[in-house]
Amino acid sequence: MINSFDDFHYFYLVVKHGGFSAASEAENISKSKLSRRIIDLETKFNLNLIQRTTRHFKVTELGQEFYEECCKVIAQVECAENVLLKQKSEPQGLVKISCPPLMMHFQVRQLLSQFLKNYPKVEIALELTSRRVDVLHDDIDIAIRTSFEPNQDSSLIVRDVIRTEHCLVAAPELLQNSRIEHYSELHSYPSVALGIQKNQYHWHLCNINHDETVDVAYSPRIRSNDLAGVYYAVSDGLGIADLPYLTVQSDIEKGKLIHILPEWKSNRGTVQLVYASRKGQRLVVEKLIETLIEGLRELAKTDSGYTL
Repeated sequence: MINSFDDFHYFYLVVKHGGFSAASEAENISKSKLSRRIIDLETKFNLNLIQRTTRHFKVTELGQEFYEECCKVIAQVECAENVLLKQKSEPQGLVKISCPPLMMHFQVRQLLSQFLKNYPKVEIALELTSRRVDVLHDDIDIAIRTSFEPNQDSSLIVRDVIRTEHCLVAAPELLQNSRIEHYSELHSYPSVALGIQKNQYHWHLCNINHDETVDVAYSPRIRSNDLAGVYYAVSDGLGIADLPYLTVQSDIEKGKLIHILPEWKSNRGTVQLVYASRKGQRLVVEKLIETLIEGLRELAKTDSGYTL
C-alpha cells in the first residue's frame, strides 16, 4: 500500500486542478504520466475513479470519496514535512497571494517587499484582483481582502486584522463651490459604487460625535468591480463615492478631492487574511501571515485611517 502513495498524489492533483491538462500545466508533470498512473491505479483496484473522454472530465462518486480521503493524507504529509522545514533557518518556497490593487499599494506593498528582502529564498505569485477569490479552487495560499460582512465559510480560516475607516468624497468640479450640509442633499448628485452585482446600494453613515447612524440609499451612475475604478471615476468628477480614508487622505489634503460630511464616517471595513483551514501549514506561509498581521496592526497605531 505504501508504494501506491505516488498514485494517490497524482490522482489528488488531477481532481484538485479539474483535469489532466490543468494538472499537467500547474504541476509541471506530463499529461501522459498522470493519465498512465491513474489508469494503473484504477486497474489495480478494478474500479473507475474518473469518467473521461476527449471533451469530458467527471469524478465518479467513489472517486470523489477517495479524493476527500487523499486530501486528508496530503495534509498529514504536509504536517510531517513542516516538522522538517521548521528546522531550517529561514522560510523558503513559493507563496501564492491574492490582493486588491489599491490595498497592495497603500497597505501591503512595503510589508511584502521587506519580507522578500529578509528571506531571499521565498518566491511570490501575486494575483492583483478585487474579485473575491475561491482560496481552495484557485489554489491561493493567502487571500488579503477587505470585508464588510461576516464570514460564512467554515472551511477557511479568516483572520480579522484591522478596521479601515471610510469617508464620502467628490471632486471639486462636481460640487462647483457648493457645500453639502446634510446627508439628505446627497441625492442631488451622481454617485459611484463598488460592486456590479448588487440590487440595492446604500451608504451606512455613522456620526463621529455621537451614536447616530443612518443608511442612505442611492442609485449609482457608475459601478465598478474594482476600487481603483471607483477612485478614478470620483477623481474625474463623475460622482460621489465611499472610499477608504487612507486612499484619499493625500488628495483631500491637496484639495484634489473634497471630504463630504466630515462629521460622518461612511463605512467600516475589516482587513482580513483568508487561508485554508488545514494543519501542517508550510513554514513560509505561517511566517508571512505573522508578518502581515504584525505589520498591518502597526499601521493602525500611527494612521488615522485604521483602528484595531
